Amino acid sequence: MKSFRFFPLIFLAQIILLFIIPGLNKGVEDLVWLISISLIFGVIFILGAVRIISDLTISQSRFNARYFGTMGLRMVLGLILVVIYLKFSSVMNKPGTIFLICSYFVYMGFEIRIILSKLRTNSEKPKNADDAQK
Repeated sequence: MKSFRFFPLIFLAQIILLFIIPGLNKGVEDLVWLISISLIFGVIFILGAVRIISDLTISQSRFNARYFGTMGLRMVLGLILVVIYLKFSSVMNKPGTIFLICSYFVYMGFEIRIILSKLRTNSEKPKNADDAQK
C-alpha cells in the first residue's frame, strides 16, 4: 500500500507540468481533457494495484497470467483513451498526446514497483536447484 501514497503526488506533478511547460496544453478545453484522462489513468492504476496486491500470494504462474493479462487490458484501455482524446478534442495537440502516453508509462512503472517483491522472492531461489533437478 506504500505506492498509493505517491498517487496524489504524481497527479499533482502532472497538473503542474501541464501548467508550466509551454505548449503542452492548447487552451482550457484541452487542459480539461488532459487532466481528465490523466485522472482516469490514475484510477486505472489504483484498481490495477489493488488487484496486483491481492494476487501477490498466489502461485507464480497464475500471478504472471493475471498480471500480464490485466496489463494488456489496461494498455488497450489507455490507448482507447488516447484515441478518444485525439478524436474528440477540438485541437490537435501532439505534445499533449505524448504527455498522456508518458503519464501512462509513469503509472506502469509504479505497478512494476509493486510486483518487484513477488519477482524478488523467486529470484532468490538457488540457481543450482534447477540444475540438480535435471
